[in-house]
Amino acid sequence: MSGLTSRLAELNPFGKANRKDDEEDQGESTAGGASIAGGGHAGRQSTITKTQLGVSSALKSFIVKENILPESDVALDSDHLTPALQALVERPHVEVPAALTERSHPLPEYFISSTHNTYLMAHQLFGESSAGAYDTVLRAGARCVEIDAWDNDDDPAEPKVTHGYTLVSNIPFRAVCQAIGDSVDREASEATDKQAYRAAPILVSLENHCSEYGQARLAQIMKEVWGDRLLSKAVRDEGTAEQAGGEHVLLEELGSKIVVIVEHHLSKSSPRAGLL
Repeated sequence: MSGLTSRLAELNPFGKANRKDDEEDQGESTAGGASIAGGGHAGRQSTITKTQLGVSSALKSFIVKENILPESDVALDSDHLTPALQALVERPHVEVPAALTERSHPLPEYFISSTHNTYLMAHQLFGESSAGAYDTVLRAGARCVEIDAWDNDDDPAEPKVTHGYTLVSNIPFRAVCQAIGDSVDREASEATDKQAYRAAPILVSLENHCSEYGQARLAQIMKEVWGDRLLSKAVRDEGTAEQAGGEHVLLEELGSKIVVIVEHHLSKSSPRAGLL
């Protein structure tokens, strides 16, 4: 089936020569991390909010017209931000009550910003896949990302990520893991005592389509690339109520780790061991 899909992709029946230009049908590609201003990170500063946000002339005029700031504090004819404008830009766009950010509640009591087909930059039938999409959505505040993992006929030791049975391009599973790991490191570097910020865990919804060998490679690659960033052991000791289906894991028990949610498929002859 994968060989057939590859041959169809070469024919490209959805190319411009074979269909009308329809931007809505193609989907709108994001411009990358530079277009993301913080999303769910509204309560803290990031590199973007510190150095990359600007105020257009039209917005300056609106600020003066609405008496948000006096004209003397806006500098309508200047391209630079005045101290007053800089202070306005640095303010969080959402004031989140402390009671909503503390982490002592069971995980099911939280709303989790989630993404579907996270690797896709546009259309889910013939769009482009990119590992960079993971950094983009995590910058925007997502805490749950999806990876669709498939066997790679060209290199069985390196599974691929794609939207199966479509003409979507594929990317290496390893590259996706590296992008997520880099995001964890970036978030850790942005955490400061002054801001009292600690990144929430990243939940990885791993949609597994791999063979037994491919699944073993998924586990090996995640351990290789993520190392101690990965939650690779039980949160609680064996025999606790949580393991018996009772009390749920608390958000604070997950720390800032990468947490993998996966359904794995093993043959009857294989040991009944989890992927990780």
